[in-house]
Amino acid sequence: MTDVLFVQPPLPSHMAEFSRSMILCPPLGLGYLASILIQEGFNVKIVDMAALNQKVDELKSELSREEPSIVAITTTTQTYKNAIEVARLSKSVNPETYTIIGGPHVTFTAEDTLQDMHVDFVVRGEGEFTMLELTKALLRSEGDIRDVKGVSYRKDDRVVNNPSRPLIQDLDCLPFPARELFRKELYRLPGSIITSRGCPSRCIFCSAGAMWGRIYRFRSPGNVIDEIEHMSSNFDIDTFFIADDTFTVVKDRVRRICGYMKKFDFQWFCEARVNTVNKEVLEDMAESGCKVIQYGVESGSQKILNSIRKGITLSQARRAVELTSKAGILPVCSFMFPHPEDTVETAMETKNFMNELSRIGAVVLISMTTPFPGTYLYDHAEELGLTIVLKDTDRYDMVTPVFRTRYLSIEQIEELFDDLVSFCISQEKFQYYQEMLNDKKE
Repeated sequence: MTDVLFVQPPLPSHMAEFSRSMILCPPLGLGYLASILIQEGFNVKIVDMAALNQKVDELKSELSREEPSIVAITTTTQTYKNAIEVARLSKSVNPETYTIIGGPHVTFTAEDTLQDMHVDFVVRGEGEFTMLELTKALLRSEGDIRDVKGVSYRKDDRVVNNPSRPLIQDLDCLPFPARELFRKELYRLPGSIITSRGCPSRCIFCSAGAMWGRIYRFRSPGNVIDEIEHMSSNFDIDTFFIADDTFTVVKDRVRRICGYMKKFDFQWFCEARVNTVNKEVLEDMAESGCKVIQYGVESGSQKILNSIRKGITLSQARRAVELTSKAGILPVCSFMFPHPEDTVETAMETKNFMNELSRIGAVVLISMTTPFPGTYLYDHAEELGLTIVLKDTDRYDMVTPVFRTRYLSIEQIEELFDDLVSFCISQEKFQYYQEMLNDKKE
């Protein structure tokens, strides 16, 4: 019998054929939750239905076999409907099973989520200590649910939102994710690692600040190095993806980690902001095995960058790509379209800038701007001139237009987006980028 069965629900059915190419990394959030419960003596298991490309009803045999006391489900907006279905299935197999849902989507929609009677609890925000206290209260009668910060639940036909839990200030106190519970072969980049949380930026399309705090909290270089050594020696991993929102905020810290990586034949990837890198840091990163850096550029119009509070300039993006290429690292620049103030003219500016960055060495990618809960875009859609035309969360897949703007119709958005996408996927470098990922899996 399992105390807690952690579940990552499957992707929506229309994305099933792409699931293996989209699920690059194991769900480290569940890994952290599992490890902190294991440390306290609980018996836990993780099922990544998205990586397994399973349908919800395929979990039934697992539920019957494991007989979990708690089914804890993580969800994004995209997987929300399937998360609810997992909760319903769990209750149908055993009505006494506690169902808990956490993750970015329900953090900001807890009251709506709890309208479904198959969901018992919502864990909001950073979940490690919230999940630990809630599990102790439910399974060991240790503590009172009313005192567990960060939890929402129903009582007397109303939703109770306990006070929010303060953010974890010392990230070194967390045990490493329970990677032994993941099937390494399911992931292109099984060696993912999170070395920081929080983002000081104010981008209107991103929920990272609301979810993880607007203060950049980071693990010490020694703690990060210990985890890399643990992954290498225990799981035979020599390729790492640093999954931080922005790895390069503190340059001295980056260079200390690079100094360690130089001692080994490791390869690694990360995400960064174009205004947080310089020649010296990039050269250190290249010498330590960094092969790819992804930069969120988002638009080729300075007017649009200013309107979305990106906090960067086109010249900074251009310079970062030039320096990254010269250092021997492949720069991948991601864009989004449309932003609230985009027009046909600014779309052409974006296409021209994408072309310019491509010529100086970048792979360019683009996704559909999507108003996820927790973002300024979501909370202020009307005043930004957006009209939400699609509320089916299954379609919040970043390739489907879900709003029109005051300047662009849905038809114009689709036409312009298709033009930008066709430019991206025609690049030879994109194939090279994909081949690098495939090489890592082999």
